[in-house]
Amino acid sequence: MKNLLFLFTAVILFAAAAACGQTVGGTVFEDLNRNAILDPGEKGVAGVLVSNQLEVVKTNGQGRYILPVREEDIIYVIKPSGYNVLIDTLNLPRFYYIHDPDGSPPLKYPGIAPTGPLPGEINFPLYRTDSPDSFSVIVFADPQPRGKEEIDYIRDDVVAELVDHDAAFGIVLGDIMYDDLSLYDDYTNVLKEIGLPFYHVPGNHDTNYDAEGDRNSMETYKRHFGPPTYAFEYGKVSFIVLDVMDYKGRNEKGAPQFDGRIGPEQMKWLKNYLSHVPKDHLVVLNMHFPIWTFVGSHPSLQVLDRDTLAQVLINHDYRLALAGHMHMIEHQYLTEEHGWPGDKPLYQIICGAVSGSWWSGPMDTRGIPVADQRDGVPNGYHIFTFEGNQFHEFYKPAYFGTDFQMRISSPTGNISADSLRNIEIVVNVFDGNEKSVVECRIDGGESATMSREISTDPFFERMHSRNKELYLGWINPMKSVHIWKAPLPENLEPGIHSIVVKTTNQWGQSYQTARIFEVVQSK
Repeated sequence: MKNLLFLFTAVILFAAAAACGQTVGGTVFEDLNRNAILDPGEKGVAGVLVSNQLEVVKTNGQGRYILPVREEDIIYVIKPSGYNVLIDTLNLPRFYYIHDPDGSPPLKYPGIAPTGPLPGEINFPLYRTDSPDSFSVIVFADPQPRGKEEIDYIRDDVVAELVDHDAAFGIVLGDIMYDDLSLYDDYTNVLKEIGLPFYHVPGNHDTNYDAEGDRNSMETYKRHFGPPTYAFEYGKVSFIVLDVMDYKGRNEKGAPQFDGRIGPEQMKWLKNYLSHVPKDHLVVLNMHFPIWTFVGSHPSLQVLDRDTLAQVLINHDYRLALAGHMHMIEHQYLTEEHGWPGDKPLYQIICGAVSGSWWSGPMDTRGIPVADQRDGVPNGYHIFTFEGNQFHEFYKPAYFGTDFQMRISSPTGNISADSLRNIEIVVNVFDGNEKSVVECRIDGGESATMSREISTDPFFERMHSRNKELYLGWINPMKSVHIWKAPLPENLEPGIHSIVVKTTNQWGQSYQTARIFEVVQSK
């Protein structure tokens, strides 16, 4: 029966391929001797998904698949749980074959070299491994170096503290570069030292700006990292990478233009893939532009066709969306209020940037820019822990300890007694959201619940004001969704006082910090 089903599927695909003129077949196999070649005695792996960026098929009992191939295409295996794909010397997953007979058009940064005719077979090696239901993942957003010096910042500020980390793998949510795509080799040579496979997402600054529109806009990205749209599976989680940059070319002033859009072809691929994903698995979307942000509604800030995306995801109750781009942290439960239709909110986390405020600000004692983001959050990355179809996460500020999860930004220093009525306690809970509980105690007294308010962070306002010349001209303090406030008592006596703040997130994790300040007698 299974062979008949495979034959029936093959007939349909052959018919579909008639329009584009060719098909390819091959075997997904367990590579016992790890030479990446299908040798006699090595058996195919049944039930593995293979895609051509549009159709998604499952291997038969002998590990065989067949797919139509377009003039330019990428054929790839979707890594199943319990197996790894080939990992190269740069710790980059090599799970794909690029078919581009003539290669990329001439571009400033080289794309795909001509691949020549389609080979007779495209085989994909797999390597059996443990795939526990509980595992952790490192998530970077926006490393975004402008030159070799900033790659050194990534090396010394982030990579050095992650060497030999026990995560299963890492994900980079786009803007791997800041326009200079010649730096990919330097970047990957540094990142490999973490010792983990890293999957990459395309960002708008990873674009070939000299491409004529969207079609050839990711040629250099593809040369280094493979397909801009793909999936892989680990435990009971399906990780999906989407290219949401719809490149419109340059405007009359020479600036690159983008809309945030998944588009009909990617949406069809996503629907085809999700038809194979068990309903009790967690679906994690990884993209550069967020689906929605409170910062604004410009097409280059969010995904415009999110209503269609909601319909594609409608049958999956366990889902999470991860994004970068904003260089701020936002947690949202998206509903119709945010243009997300239906009665199932989507949890989205816009992750903090490795580069923070684009590697700007005063230098610290190591000679690395402080790079606090516009919402007052230190630059850094997220650590996600998945357990079955559930997860929790925390934000790790680079260079600081894991307990540094918030900052009391006000009050500070010495305060005159007659100004107490105008002073608020202001706390930036870096990874906080609407489900966080934040409490403060003054001088060991009773705890008081603080209120969340969309506001700028006084700490970053002071930092920026003192160091304006060290920031890029367009970097200014921006309102944040993770600021908590409470009034400072007006009757505090002159002298030393303490504030202790405790925050507890939706997963029950608690963190605490303190601040000492002095009330001085008014003159």
